[in-house]
Amino acid sequence: MKIQGEKTMWTLITKDLMVARSSMLTYALMAAAMILFFSRMEMGSAFIATWSIVLPYFFSGRICYQEEVEGGLGLLRSLPVSPGAIVASKFAGGLLLTIGGSLLVIAAGGLAHWLGWFAPQGGVSLIISLAFSLALVLVLEGLFFLVFFTWDYKRASNVMLLPLLGLLPLAFPSFFRPVIRWVVDRITVDSWYFLTGLLLASLICYLAFGLLAAWVFSRRDVG
Repeated sequence: MKIQGEKTMWTLITKDLMVARSSMLTYALMAAAMILFFSRMEMGSAFIATWSIVLPYFFSGRICYQEEVEGGLGLLRSLPVSPGAIVASKFAGGLLLTIGGSLLVIAAGGLAHWLGWFAPQGGVSLIISLAFSLALVLVLEGLFFLVFFTWDYKRASNVMLLPLLGLLPLAFPSFFRPVIRWVVDRITVDSWYFLTGLLLASLICYLAFGLLAAWVFSRRDVG
């Protein structure tokens, strides 16, 4: 029974990834374009990392939107599939998209650095920027899925707007640049344990949102 349940969950994950396959191609092209056009900026690596992580977050939302307009949750609840497996498939699929996007950007960023495309003064480390961005997106993505399974996509879409706050440093660079530099200057080579702890805390938060979403969804009446 356990093996059958795991097989069902992976079937649901595969279905979601198939829905997002065109979006993933778009993401790959956009990530490459961002590295090409913004790597020469002083804070280019921070900008690239932030939006390269945020984009898969939006694609995860698209999966939920597709589920909403097609009445997919109601259909799944009518099948012999546990609510926990439905929720777990969404959380696992979102995590795969987000981490997969991170690995793609690391690979592309490494190539760009090797080719000498990044600004000579260096700016913010791409790895550090990715770590902070990934931690933030894991929390936002978990919150999005929680709201989606508790209510609907319309309310969850409000959570999708929160990453737009990432545009503030571009709108007010004189205010945010010293703040960003202050944070980065305090992350030395010996401080990687801080980044590891940050990512671990965000992952635990993501899993906690998943457990809560499964509990709420199991008690929700889906028409």
